[in-house]
Amino acid sequence: MPSQSRVARLIISLGVLLATVPALAAEESATLVIEPFPRAELVERRQLDNADHGVVLGNIRRINNQLRAEQEVRAVGDLLRMTWRIPEGHSASEAFLHAKQQLLDQPHTMLYFCEARECGSSSLWANQVFGFSRLYGPEENQAYVAIRLDSEPQRFVSLYSITRGNRKVYLHMDQFTPEDPVQTPLYPTPSTLIKVLRTDGELQLPELDVSDGDRADTRTWLELLNRMLRSDTRLRVALHGEDAGAVAQTLRDLGLRGDRVEIGNTEEAGLRVERL
Repeated sequence: MPSQSRVARLIISLGVLLATVPALAAEESATLVIEPFPRAELVERRQLDNADHGVVLGNIRRINNQLRAEQEVRAVGDLLRMTWRIPEGHSASEAFLHAKQQLLDQPHTMLYFCEARECGSSSLWANQVFGFSRLYGPEENQAYVAIRLDSEPQRFVSLYSITRGNRKVYLHMDQFTPEDPVQTPLYPTPSTLIKVLRTDGELQLPELDVSDGDRADTRTWLELLNRMLRSDTRLRVALHGEDAGAVAQTLRDLGLRGDRVEIGNTEEAGLRVERL
């Protein structure tokens, strides 16, 4: 039989191992998914474990002194909040695009995007959404985007940029890692899709199995694309990906004028929509 001292050492080792597991999980969820803007100054960092958090996916307003979002996804998980002051000589748009592009380069789903006054009250974003008053500034100088990263583990990342009245520029990031992946289907609005297309020149969408027209996910994405294109009758696009031809034909069957959609590279993964 093992000696008492050996049993004690085994118990201690097991305790250390069990204590390390959640620490490693917390460390993984706290790993930054972007590289900060060069020479940016970190002015605020908060890490909340087991947080009940709502990711804003639509317009916000105050009702009966309570924050209300047009749409949000709520779950329990680890929340990492970072705020940087951007060096003088660099704009909020520059810092915002630097961070956003890093997210778009990863497997993702775009969920919501707004700019300037269409985002609503900067005071609400600063004080009630992010809980950091230094993010308050003129509403025409703000931008917000919410993206789901679809790799492992699933993460929701929100970016908010503001140029304050004193011309200081700040970029804030919420990085939320749910304990359990959110399974509820989440889709952007047509207005978000067209704003991203106009701003970035392209959209990366998930691969659509157009041959299975009964799939709710496929139908929803096709309806979103159709509504986006109908919202601007002058917009012309090229579709890239294995299903580009089938998607283009489906859009034409829905009444979209044929010359507004071209077929590009059919060897790409997923579905990429390029503005022409």
